[in-house]
Amino acid sequence: MKKLYSLFAAVVVAATVNAQVFNATFDDVDGTGGNDGSWGGQVAGTAVSSYTTGGTWALDNAYKGDGCLKLGTSSKKGVLTTPSIAVNGSATLTFKAGAWSGNTEKLNLKVSATGGTLDKAIVALVKGSFTTYTIYITDATDVKITFEAEVAANNRFFIDDIKVEKPTAGVADTSAAKVNLVKNTVVSNSILFAAKADVKIVSANGQVVKAVAVNENSAVDVSALPAGYYIVTGTVNGKAVSQKIIKK
Repeated sequence: MKKLYSLFAAVVVAATVNAQVFNATFDDVDGTGGNDGSWGGQVAGTAVSSYTTGGTWALDNAYKGDGCLKLGTSSKKGVLTTPSIAVNGSATLTFKAGAWSGNTEKLNLKVSATGGTLDKAIVALVKGSFTTYTIYITDATDVKITFEAEVAANNRFFIDDIKVEKPTAGVADTSAAKVNLVKNTVVSNSILFAAKADVKIVSANGQVVKAVAVNENSAVDVSALPAGYYIVTGTVNGKAVSQKIIKK
């Protein structure tokens, strides 16, 4: 059983390998603050009027940090919008962000997109340190992502390492002809099944999060599962089938 599980976990990992389609490291930004451990005072004092690494960015009230950008002032809202990113489907957005260390600093950062749907609209920042955030993108074409302070006054933030990745490999059926197990591969609350089977739902790290017997046209509630990529496996008409789903 252990050998079988190890082999299955390896298949899951291979099936969820991601390809990077956008990667903004801001390594060419030579200011102060953020990555050097400084989060207040006189750091990040040099304004950035334009930024074109990786494409043309839109910036409002942007300043040079240490290999990162700082957005906003004590009275003006900071806004950063990426260049157009070719996604064409679903992808994963990750980025690092942290709040200015002022006593009255607000902590909410709004994230939005044109040309796609995000599963989160606001993240809560931590004062004086970077945190990595993950947001799932669906229904995307050429997408632009905007990071914006929730309010104008004292909502300053540093941002770094904005990455967009999408899966490169689908899960191959072991049968000669394609057999559908799952009807809806992008789900919010329920997975709809196209065939009778004993199924397992497996997370991207190989953990079985649900095992259940299903019938044709039945549904399984997955509303409690975190957003992300999962693999649904089962046996249909004696043939092993695996399909990838995205939980929004």
